[in-house]
Amino acid sequence: MPSSGRRLIVAMLVLFVCDVIGGFIGVASGAETWGTAWGFDTHSTVPLPMGAAQLVLAWFAARDVRPRVGYVAAVLLSAVCLMSVLFGLFDGDLTGNVASDGFVSGGFVWGVVLLCVTAVVGLLAFVRAKQLHQLR
Repeated sequence: MPSSGRRLIVAMLVLFVCDVIGGFIGVASGAETWGTAWGFDTHSTVPLPMGAAQLVLAWFAARDVRPRVGYVAAVLLSAVCLMSVLFGLFDGDLTGNVASDGFVSGGFVWGVVLLCVTAVVGLLAFVRAKQLHQLR
């Protein structure tokens, strides 16, 4: 596995851990219940099935076994991360945290952390897609 693939896997693992932590933060703050913290109705993090799908895409993108499959996975992961960042900025949860708690709130700070890590994963997936495109 080349270094760009390793970096992508490590960044995606960090993002997955952040997704899990975000659910715990949501439950601890009272914004989520145990039933909604990691599901598709969550407001504190990415749904865990989506995080797992991103992890699988990163794994396929990081491998050199089938460059075409890795290329498609890297492009999909990059697109998903871009959409996640855009939706995270404009879906109202982040601005709702600012409106109710201010810029220094835990919900706002955690939202910014998740968006930054997601952006890093998306950029690394894009770099990996460019690298795999040259191998095709």
